Amino acid sequence: MTQVSTPHVASAMQAVLSAASKRQPAELHLSFLAPEFNTKLQICDGQITGIISALAPHWSTLLRSKDVPATAITQAHQDGQSVPDTLELLVRRRYLSMEEMDALAHERVLSALVPLAGRHASVQLHLPKAVSHKRFLGSSNAQDGVHAAAQCAATLRAHEAAMTPGDRFVATPLASKIEPEGGPIDLVYRAALRGLTLGQIAQRVPMRWDLLVRTISYLMGLGALRSLANDVEHNVSPKLQAGQMAPDFILPDLHGGEVRLSALRGQRVWLTFNRQSTCALCNPHHAQIITMADEMKRRGVQILSIWGSTLEDLQEGIGRQHPPYPVLADPNDETYDQYGLTHSVAGTLDVRNLSTIVQGFKMMGTKALKSDGELMRMPAELLIDPDGRIAVAHYNSFGSDWLPFERVLEWAPAPNA
Repeated sequence: MTQVSTPHVASAMQAVLSAASKRQPAELHLSFLAPEFNTKLQICDGQITGIISALAPHWSTLLRSKDVPATAITQAHQDGQSVPDTLELLVRRRYLSMEEMDALAHERVLSALVPLAGRHASVQLHLPKAVSHKRFLGSSNAQDGVHAAAQCAATLRAHEAAMTPGDRFVATPLASKIEPEGGPIDLVYRAALRGLTLGQIAQRVPMRWDLLVRTISYLMGLGALRSLANDVEHNVSPKLQAGQMAPDFILPDLHGGEVRLSALRGQRVWLTFNRQSTCALCNPHHAQIITMADEMKRRGVQILSIWGSTLEDLQEGIGRQHPPYPVLADPNDETYDQYGLTHSVAGTLDVRNLSTIVQGFKMMGTKALKSDGELMRMPAELLIDPDGRIAVAHYNSFGSDWLPFERVLEWAPAPNA
């Protein structure tokens, strides 16, 4: 039978040290006013042998950061009955040494403890009667973890220490490349670009909490990230012309990952700017583009489709058509402003839109009425040459005034040309 202590308020770090001093296994529950900080720790013989926290990276994230193949992680997980079993199998199979595994565990514990340093929690201790003296693989010394967490937390500036797992940051799609691509700072930026909260980023990026919030602060200083509370200043650039370089951007793709325009140099790009995800003007147009996708691929053309909606909303709109090309989300319209797209009441109400709208409502139903702030938006299409220069810049004069497909085919060379 398990003995459970009466909940009391105490310093979170002191509670961990107190639990670690017990001579029997303990499960420590730390509850905070902000529930995203809530943490459960399993402690045995002064070692933290398990931790459940929204602030700690997933074990799979940490293992992949050490180049452990995903297939090996999956197989070990299937063969083992618990996380310790999985970690032990990976060591036995020589993907990591025991020392490397314990080092990962220590970093994972720090990621969970650093944001708790200096905070008070409602503390409850569960003490099972059975005593285990098993050496747990992937454990971390509790006393060392508490002291190291306090030291890490002490290095944070006030605004960094105030960051919480629920914070969300807006990543501008117009930011320059963050070097090295695929490095930790770039991974944090791309995670924010996909709309993840700080807690979600912490679980997906192999970075200790104090380093993570400092990285967020660094990216904000660069202008690559901003607080969600700060509104975007919409300064619409002049419309682009043929011969100009297409402005670079990076946007999250509905199919996963992100797409940076400049990474497509050497290919022809058919770039479409649309309205909201369920737009009755844009979805019929893309139904036709989808029929051309294979032909465009044979001609060496990469189709990119940008929408003024979130990734979640794209699932309910254009995503239902399953386009075989990147469908990119720009809910803050920053690329729209950079490319000179505008709004028009007359263009939206133009009678020439009627037949397309009827078709769009048949496709989307009442969801076509959803706005996302794009109701009066005029779409645009650009044909971009392999050197990144614009060959054709077509801005719709009314909603369904799309670039004729014949013009696209004239621009894209036939496969044997």
